[in-house]
Amino acid sequence: MRVSSGRYKGRELEYPRAGLRPTKAITRQAMFNIIGTRVRGARACDLYAGGGSLGIEALSRGAASVVFIEQQATVLRFLRANVRGLPDATVIRGDVLRVLKKLADAGFDLVLADPPYLHELVQATIDRSAEFGVLGPDGWFVAEHHRREMPLAPAGWEMVKQGDYGDTMVSVMRRMA
Repeated sequence: MRVSSGRYKGRELEYPRAGLRPTKAITRQAMFNIIGTRVRGARACDLYAGGGSLGIEALSRGAASVVFIEQQATVLRFLRANVRGLPDATVIRGDVLRVLKKLADAGFDLVLADPPYLHELVQATIDRSAEFGVLGPDGWFVAEHHRREMPLAPAGWEMVKQGDYGDTMVSVMRRMA
């Protein structure tokens, strides 16, 4: 897998051979097409980071910084290798739903989330992010999820767009100012 656009275009990303579902290039492109120029200068967070493709893509497209959160030790080795040498990349090991509490009032401009499919994590992640103020005013939350999981925007947020890519969907929400 490679970074598809921006400063690090073509950079190869390493992933474990099994047990991980990296975001497909077409889905990643669609996500960043929806976000558009909002990524430039953004303080971003990549939840369920895996090998880091979403957050690295954000850095490549001009994000000021990205915090990557991943729990699995075996995957963390790949994530750390993939972000090595990238300025403004911070890796945190931990359960996303627990780490979100530690990021209370972080005020990120952009949160990218790709939780494991069909584990009821997408809505829980959105709700916890809203509860703890992880997004700043006008911050954007972009979630990749299975089509059978249809998240709702919490109070104070609005659904901006949903895209359908086979079994995968992308839901884009914005915290209203």
